Amino acid sequence: MLGICRGAQVLNVAFGGTLHQHLPEVVGNEGHRAGNAVFSSLSVRTVPGTRLAALLGEFAEASCYHHQAIDKVGAGLVVSAWDADGVVEAVELPGEGFVLAVQWHPEQTLGDLRLFEAVVDAARSHAGRAG
Repeated sequence: MLGICRGAQVLNVAFGGTLHQHLPEVVGNEGHRAGNAVFSSLSVRTVPGTRLAALLGEFAEASCYHHQAIDKVGAGLVVSAWDADGVVEAVELPGEGFVLAVQWHPEQTLGDLRLFEAVVDAARSHAGRAG
């Protein structure tokens, strides 16, 4: 499963985590959501040893448009990326299953399809085991 934006938030809450309800009040800026349907771009740093780091390397450019974000991380999830403001930008569930969620919108910049390729590869692998 690949969660995107609200998908990361829903996954986190489903695992008992909490959200910052209005991120600009927490970080003191509107950098995660420019407004008027304009996406902000920011750099995120992945956490070494995570699935996300293996897929994207140390850094990724993220297209963001959100005013909520993960606060307390849900039980069993691990943070796999942060931004310069200290905001959790990705979480994942360790283990064999593919459970990864990013706070940003990778579909906005289709020049980098690695996350989509990874979830498709995981689905193929799972289908191969089930058959």
